[in-house]
Amino acid sequence: MAEWQPSTQAEAALRDALRGGDQDRYFHILSQLELLLPVPPEGQGAGGWGTWTADHRTHVLAFTSVEAMYACLAQNAGSARKVPYLRLAEQWPNHEWWLAINPGLPIEGYLPAWFIAQLAEQVRAELTRQQPPDPRQGPQNGAATRSRAERLEALTRAQAGAPDPASRQQTAADAFGARPQRPPLPEG
Repeated sequence: MAEWQPSTQAEAALRDALRGGDQDRYFHILSQLELLLPVPPEGQGAGGWGTWTADHRTHVLAFTSVEAMYACLAQNAGSARKVPYLRLAEQWPNHEWWLAINPGLPIEGYLPAWFIAQLAEQVRAELTRQQPPDPRQGPQNGAATRSRAERLEALTRAQAGAPDPASRQQTAADAFGARPQRPPLPEG
């Protein structure tokens, strides 16, 4: 078999992060991806969770590209569904199962369920910080109550490389040196 090569920019970034010993970067990149989850052929097996058991541990199989899936599963590769990392974390089927990403490839990763949830929570917190407050919401609601659809939309926008409107406004302010100033307090 020929030496594996990344087939996407994300796979190259994952490889570079691991080569550089930067696990935080690896997990950050992973959390931004849509993963491919193998599904059993129609009529064989129930549910949509392709699993693999090793060392008495069940793993949900996930891949970063079709090429990675075929490199790992060879003739056993078949249909797959795309799932954003956050959605996968929300739908995690069993707290004892682990996530196996690209098993056997140089960019493989194995995550326990608690870490999957922790990483998803970090991503949600990051999305919340990036979201400007909605002036129509009262102070008790704030950005922390963003709907799941809004978070997924922001994640999709980030994955597509589209700039976040909030960051675009800040960039323009930075370019012109404009910073919001507090009005002076009344004397007295």
